[in-house]
Amino acid sequence: MMTCRNRRTLCVAIVATLMVVAGCPSNILPTYTVLVTKDVVYGVGYVTDGAEPVVWTFKDLLLDVYEPEGAPATGNPALILVHGGSFAEESKEQEEMVEYARYFAQRGFVCFSIDYRLVNDWPPAPGYWDVVPLTSAAHAAMVDVKAAVRYVRANAAAYGVDPDKIALLGESAGAIAGVTVAVTNPHEYETDGPGFPVPEPNNFGVSPRVQAYVHLWGSADHVLLSMSADDPPTMIVHGDDDDNPATSFGSSERFHFALELLNIPHEFYEADGFGHGAWDYRLRGQGIKSLALDFLEEHLVGS
Repeated sequence: MMTCRNRRTLCVAIVATLMVVAGCPSNILPTYTVLVTKDVVYGVGYVTDGAEPVVWTFKDLLLDVYEPEGAPATGNPALILVHGGSFAEESKEQEEMVEYARYFAQRGFVCFSIDYRLVNDWPPAPGYWDVVPLTSAAHAAMVDVKAAVRYVRANAAAYGVDPDKIALLGESAGAIAGVTVAVTNPHEYETDGPGFPVPEPNNFGVSPRVQAYVHLWGSADHVLLSMSADDPPTMIVHGDDDDNPATSFGSSERFHFALELLNIPHEFYEADGFGHGAWDYRLRGQGIKSLALDFLEEHLVGS
């Protein structure tokens, strides 16, 4: 006769087996409940209303914090999430960003979903970036994401974060900004240009470097020549049917080639048959969140 203990052991074994078969390894089961703090100011950015004469003011840059309740008081990994939206729309409330922030916070990451300046903020930009409002907004997003990394590192102790375990995840426009932060010199894209010094609240002097990066259907073409062998481990996901001119599949192929050339640890997932925004991509039963968790566990957490 099977005892109660044996029945429980059998049930656990069956559930674990089914989870592995279904692409849900037991080590990624949710562990924590999530505490959400909304609208934390991580810095400020120069903006105007687009009218003449131009009058520059400061706009608060906001993020939402997703903390794993009951996690260790120190040493936790951090993940900064950067939404897409063509530098014209969307926010830290983007459905997928909220979903991903909760997923990773449940598994021990302190997550920060951020806003950044958009086209309708009319931000300044230097040189050729100041051609049209869209390119100015793209440059401003790069500046703002660096400010967000500096904020997280400067406040690591308050959030229980290890300042040497900060990762970045960007999708679409957020990946264009994110890869800029991941691979460029810390002093590049630091300001909006001459005459626009780093505002005092933006933690000038703190490093904006990240230790791992997840690049979802963006483009790195603008920073390929800035890459170096000490750039962070990188995971790329991109649909091979993405023909968006700004974020074509070919741009990720070129990024992948540069990572190979520089011998930077990386994973490149070609989402067969997907266009732009391959959120439903799966590989051997694992979705993007699970693949990214495995990647970050290996290259950021070290387990």
